[in-house]
Amino acid sequence: MAELRTFREAGMNAPETFPLDEIRIFLGPIPSDEYERRHKLRSYRNTATAMIAVTQSDTARALAWHVIDWASANLYAPAPLEWLDHLNLFASRLLKTAQTAEELDRLIQEASYED
Repeated sequence: MAELRTFREAGMNAPETFPLDEIRIFLGPIPSDEYERRHKLRSYRNTATAMIAVTQSDTARALAWHVIDWASANLYAPAPLEWLDHLNLFASRLLKTAQTAEELDRLIQEASYED
């Protein structure tokens, strides 16, 4: 069986390892506090994406889309830390509101089946 080799050992002109994090790929080296804020924003975007796939509530889905739109537009764009903080708070609040909308829609549906 052939032995696994790195790119350099195989004679290829490629880096030894590749960063698998797209924040670091697109923005390069950034301060850790900025990275943490962008990582959190990416998590909110991913959570909203998952919510769209499973929610039965049109309101929750619309709010999740807003999170995705805002996060996607700003995730890799230059921004001060304060802006990223506000954006993360905004995304968090929208997702909580979307969860509440999901619960309210479920309660309304359950109540309508009891009548």
